[in-house]
Amino acid sequence: MLDIKNQLLYLAFHKEVKAMIETKRLKIYPASKTEMEEFIAAQTDEALKAAYMEMLNGSFDHPNQWEWYAIWMIELKDGTHIGELCFKGLNQNGVVEIGYGIGEKYQGQGYATEAAKAVTSWALKQPNVTAIEAETEPENMASLRVLEKLGFVATGKNGQEGPRFILHKHITFRLETPNDYREVENMVRESFWNVYRPGCLEHFVLHELRSNPDFVKELDYVMEKDGKIIGQNIFMRAQINADDGRNIPILAMGPICITPELKRQGYGKMLLDYTLEKAKEMGFGAMCFEGNIDFYSKSGFTYASNFGIRYHDLPESADSSFFLCKELIPGYLDGITGEYTPPQGYFVDEADAEEFDKQFPPKKKEKLPGQIFG
Repeated sequence: MLDIKNQLLYLAFHKEVKAMIETKRLKIYPASKTEMEEFIAAQTDEALKAAYMEMLNGSFDHPNQWEWYAIWMIELKDGTHIGELCFKGLNQNGVVEIGYGIGEKYQGQGYATEAAKAVTSWALKQPNVTAIEAETEPENMASLRVLEKLGFVATGKNGQEGPRFILHKHITFRLETPNDYREVENMVRESFWNVYRPGCLEHFVLHELRSNPDFVKELDYVMEKDGKIIGQNIFMRAQINADDGRNIPILAMGPICITPELKRQGYGKMLLDYTLEKAKEMGFGAMCFEGNIDFYSKSGFTYASNFGIRYHDLPESADSSFFLCKELIPGYLDGITGEYTPPQGYFVDEADAEEFDKQFPPKKKEKLPGQIFG
């Protein structure tokens, strides 16, 4: 039962607002109290009934956010009920989680994609929504395809059902194109200028790596916010020279950067996690590179020494805390010890870099505390 206050809120809310979304074939809408109660009463599966009852109670507890807790009905234009969809509340960060299901008789006809696309589009237009999350069983290929079609990206985390995915309101990822090259190079230059040395080399390194045979063009990604490039990441093929004589193929990474004005706002991790997931999908088993453990540990990196991997020509007594590693495929590095050498493409002539830099607006080089190279 609703208490008096919630009854009034419920009545007021539903008198003014009831979302109805229509597509070419479907009508999708959040059910009313009566519709949910009748729907729940008709269920024969006790587990489903309990889940739907939880949604109903959530709607009662949040009557002014009914759409985010109610059962959404999916119907054909003639009123035939074919499935349900739901959100699981709206958290304080503006993130909602979506779930959906289509009756067996109507599966394989594109209804799930059609319904989910329409409702996620509606949700992302709401001013208080920043992102939509979802999770699915790893063997549910149909559901995985739906999420992929809608632009959801893997978070690298698992929920109760399986892998979790997210769709950000204003964030997209795509492969870099030649038309992006100068814009991206300038962003990299701005991001790294005077960070590790007076001026920087990273924009020239990126320029050179694109034509290197070890460059993985399928992992050359840019990140956009509201249609503007705000980040980039690249990968290079590399290897571990194992102590048993084998050459173990892995990846090296970078430069990776976020435009300076958006640093330390979570975009870097978002970009990193997305591109690592793409590398895993391509079948790469592990990657090594140089970085700050305080940041990269949040995405599963650890010290390469924990895997028995050494940095080329680094004395045994030297600090190797900069040298990081992550298995993309669990167990890929089991039983392997050896040495990693950065791909030769990362080593550029500083005079050539100086000449290349003349193509960009002048910037003052400064020697600052914390720089690694003088």
